[in-house]
Amino acid sequence: MMANKLTAADCYTNNPDVYDQENDVEKMIASLDSSASFRQCAPVARAGEDQTGIEPGSEVQLSGFGNDVESGWSYLWEQTSGTSVELSSKLIGAPSFIAENDGLYTFTLSVTDDDGATSTDSVAISVGTAPDQPQAVATGTYPKSKSGDAILGNPDYLAVSYGAWRSETRSDSTAPTVGELKEDMLILQAMGVKVLRTYNTQGFPDTASLLVAIEELMAEDADFEMYVMLGVWVQAEGAYTAAVNNSAEDAEMNRAEMDAAIRMARDYPEIIKVIAVGNEAMVEWQAHDLPVSFVLKYVNELQELKTDGTISSDIWITSSDNHAVWSATDPNSAGQRDDLNGLIAAVDFISLHTYPFHDTHWAPDFWQVPEDEANLSGQEQIDVAMDRAVKRAIEQYAAAQAYMRSIGINKQIHIGETGWASVSSPGGEDFTASGSGAADEYKQKVYYDALREWSNAFGASLFFFEAFDEQWKAGTENPPEHPEKNFGLINLSGEAKYLLWDLVDAGVFDGLSRGDYAITKTYGGDLVSMMADVNVPPAAPVTEVPDGGQYYVFDSTLPESFRVDGWESTAYLGEADGYLQLTPPPAGGTKAAWGWGAGITKTASGSTDLTLYANGSLQFDIKGTTTTAIDVGFITGIYSWPDGGTEVKSSVVFGPGGRPLTDEFVTYTIPMSELNTNGADFTDVTSLFYFQGASEDAGTIEVRNISFIQ
Repeated sequence: MMANKLTAADCYTNNPDVYDQENDVEKMIASLDSSASFRQCAPVARAGEDQTGIEPGSEVQLSGFGNDVESGWSYLWEQTSGTSVELSSKLIGAPSFIAENDGLYTFTLSVTDDDGATSTDSVAISVGTAPDQPQAVATGTYPKSKSGDAILGNPDYLAVSYGAWRSETRSDSTAPTVGELKEDMLILQAMGVKVLRTYNTQGFPDTASLLVAIEELMAEDADFEMYVMLGVWVQAEGAYTAAVNNSAEDAEMNRAEMDAAIRMARDYPEIIKVIAVGNEAMVEWQAHDLPVSFVLKYVNELQELKTDGTISSDIWITSSDNHAVWSATDPNSAGQRDDLNGLIAAVDFISLHTYPFHDTHWAPDFWQVPEDEANLSGQEQIDVAMDRAVKRAIEQYAAAQAYMRSIGINKQIHIGETGWASVSSPGGEDFTASGSGAADEYKQKVYYDALREWSNAFGASLFFFEAFDEQWKAGTENPPEHPEKNFGLINLSGEAKYLLWDLVDAGVFDGLSRGDYAITKTYGGDLVSMMADVNVPPAAPVTEVPDGGQYYVFDSTLPESFRVDGWESTAYLGEADGYLQLTPPPAGGTKAAWGWGAGITKTASGSTDLTLYANGSLQFDIKGTTTTAIDVGFITGIYSWPDGGTEVKSSVVFGPGGRPLTDEFVTYTIPMSELNTNGADFTDVTSLFYFQGASEDAGTIEVRNISFIQ
């Protein structure tokens, strides 16, 4: 007879300290409760994380597990969608199968305890680079042109993200005029663009003026068409200040944005066809992110206004955010599954952001040239890297689709933002030759052409970021070459970048100008000069394997194969007379939100295999005058967003709460058993010695004779 055990939600109510609403098995195992109420909990099933980008023909490993407090349990896997496959076993936690064909495969894991109580969980496996099925078909009311055509997903209605600012700063006095906006609209019309995305409704007059400009052009020319995906900027309380509260909203500002959007939608029903609540307002790494529930609240409000006729029922409502939000892999959204699932159900379509360009810096494994491509020409290495970049964007799209379908929803997904900067400056996110080498006009064109071809064929609108360069972005403190200032298709001198050169040759811009500038070509149309600025992606890291014995990182001088690096200019680390000197901020740099850090890495990208030292020690001499707690140790793996990647920091603390620093060198021999408490991968040591702190410190640290000992 099946036991009448409590559900996860009820178990959480009775045992909130040991059993959370997300069925956190690790937490439950670590905090087993012997109380009678907890022993009445049903078992927990975990089918593992969704997997995407699996190559056809590959073996796929499922990673399910279960737990029950007082008895044993059994597993049962069932395939619920996709081409039928044969699991290695249906009765174990981690079976495998061969995925022969492209598509989405879903499986349900049932965990049953000895009392007969059962819990289930599902997992989705996306095989191939493309989404598993064609774009969902729009039904009912949806955005239409004045001729009755569907606007979204229609290759005849090319889309672009649009910012109107030509000035270095934004203010009422520098806001673009209606006349300037009309110049831009005619240029975009010549390019075949018919749909624009904007980002805010108030604060500055640019969006209101844009709607006036479009309305006037439509009155002047019956053939002129331009439609708008109206952005509503929402943000956290105190966003972009030291007092930011990311658990609450800026209610006054968000309300003003919403009210302006509603007025505009009522006043311009022939122009505004989509309203997007939020721009990257939920993703964890944004400074203005806020809980999903606030975005959902405003989406529901707009849907209600469609229902009661306040705004047109043909307007589609969405929210525009990073792909990781929509695939529930972002740390923020993954922890708010109920609200995220509610938001996916509430929007008319998903507006997804994907940026392989930024990933060339933050998650570069896909971008770097692997050893088996080292003999290719530089041009070939660039082109295959760009193939991987396009594939990455499509994989991220597919992951969002897979998650959406895993919760029983199938609706359209459009690419609300993607782009590729044509210029970069070193430092910070470095896309120059000293960094990922990604920023140039050639790669911008290759990415644009390939992803536009795919999205047109698939039936997804692609709002390419952006129409024109904008110098106000990233602030006046950054140089004109900063990548955020250079995502446009046309620069501030009216020069069309390489991807538009064919249109210049075709004469589509004849008679048009942007301010005092006629539309011409960058580089004067000289292809050789343009290609001279194109960089080959860096080589993939190579792992060094020491022979054994004592492995010196720094004796009295730094080996040529190593370099010192202050992370993101937050601190200074340099050679002195026989030692390395660390200077924290403020004297050594500018503290970031995460703190500051510096370390020793290989001169060429790569890592060191220190497996021989996994049971040994890290030895060094150290002295200093710092007064705050500072981590000292080594790093394995590579950081990548959103989950931190494979990076593991193994360290001990010097200063308050840790080992003391004195004004004389003291030799420390620290066993790996004390340093490595987080499961470091010794085959992949990426920073051989590092410092990290959370606070500014007026002191300095000196270190020498750094080595690993077996």
